[in-house]
Amino acid sequence: MTEDNNMPEIGPKDELIDAIAELDDEGDRVIELKDEETGETTKAIVESTFLFNGNNYVVLILDTDETDEDGEIIQDYVIMRFVDKGGDVLLESLVEKEEDVIYDYYEKLCDELYGDDEESENE
Repeated sequence: MTEDNNMPEIGPKDELIDAIAELDDEGDRVIELKDEETGETTKAIVESTFLFNGNNYVVLILDTDETDEDGEIIQDYVIMRFVDKGGDVLLESLVEKEEDVIYDYYEKLCDELYGDDEESENE
């Protein structure tokens, strides 16, 4: 199932990530996201990138303000799309109608690559 959306692939994923991220002390690729409406910034770690229907997507790990019962910070993830706007590579939030499709695809990709962690933990 392919979709012709007339958007060219922006470039190899490593070039995309290196263009927007900097390595922190632990070797993680860190980016800073800025909400255009509120001006609020959030730091995120680039987990991975993938190509789907001709578009490049990035998976970002976000720290929340919440902690679990062990006192560990709860991490959440978000998927964003790379877009080329006037020669600048930017990240764009997914539109609501495509979120389920993209997140489902990413989960299937993870299952294929890493297997089902829950099954291996319960065995």
